Amino acid sequence: MISFFSALLLLASQASATEIVCTLPWLGDIAHRVAPDAHITTLSRGTDDPHFLSPTPALMARVSAADLYVENGLNLELWSERLLDSAGNPKIRPGQPGYVKATVNMVRLEIPTDLTRAKGDLHPEGNPHVWTDPLNAPVAADNIAAGMSRIDPANAAKYTANAKAFRAKINEAMFGADLVGFMGGDLLARLAQSNKLDEFLASKGLTARLGGWAKKGASLKGKPIIFYHQSWAYFINRFGVKVVGFVEDRPGIPPTAAHRDELLGLIKANNVKVIEVTSFYDPKIPNLLGQQTGAKVAVVAGDVGGTPQATDYFAYIDSLLTAFTQ
Repeated sequence: MISFFSALLLLASQASATEIVCTLPWLGDIAHRVAPDAHITTLSRGTDDPHFLSPTPALMARVSAADLYVENGLNLELWSERLLDSAGNPKIRPGQPGYVKATVNMVRLEIPTDLTRAKGDLHPEGNPHVWTDPLNAPVAADNIAAGMSRIDPANAAKYTANAKAFRAKINEAMFGADLVGFMGGDLLARLAQSNKLDEFLASKGLTARLGGWAKKGASLKGKPIIFYHQSWAYFINRFGVKVVGFVEDRPGIPPTAAHRDELLGLIKANNVKVIEVTSFYDPKIPNLLGQQTGAKVAVVAGDVGGTPQATDYFAYIDSLLTAFTQ
């Protein structure tokens, strides 16, 4: 039985815990790894479309009381600015110590050169779905650690160390413990990000020592896949998947009958075996395409918690690779 004094200490520690609000589940998972003693609120769920969110009054109260606000940025959370305006919390506004844009210092893909609504939903700063490439996750951890260090400088070394440990864990999951132990994870990550890893390993006779997600995803290179929405640019870039087409006519625009006919032709011409659909989208059209062509429909998580298998960030990447490779 807990003593009265212990209960007071527990309440005091809970009251003094740093309040972190994250817009997306993957950010909440990484924030917990960087600042495990903080109280973390995630505004959206993995089963939600991150482009659209209407926060409840309870979530609004969390934002109003937050010490740190972490968002993906790149115009993904179009609701975020309105939320911050309503929260009345000046210390977490952009430009303030309590604000973190997790995508700072990440290489961005698909930056449009021609912004027009005729092309559907476009993001002027580039494709925002950065978390589908696991090598982007440590950059987000570094940004969160920097934010925590600004608001809690006394524990800055701890946050930096936790982010470094997370990077090491990602590298080991990506390349396997054997190769990381032999070459170092940071070197492998740099080679992978410059698209030189396979060539380097082959030249050194080290290909057989590659493990982790890189080995699991090797069978996807060049494999044709139909995706539902243009949210997989970073996954495609990392694992070398061949994109044949998208179920949506244009980003955010449902397919017309003519577009569905076009997809049928593409699936047959390219011998597509997999049609992806993120769990929060309606699978009706993908299922219809699958029935007409024999392609399998892979329902995958858009974020941590999007499927029962995607319980944390590491399980999320595992679940993606399992769904696509199977």
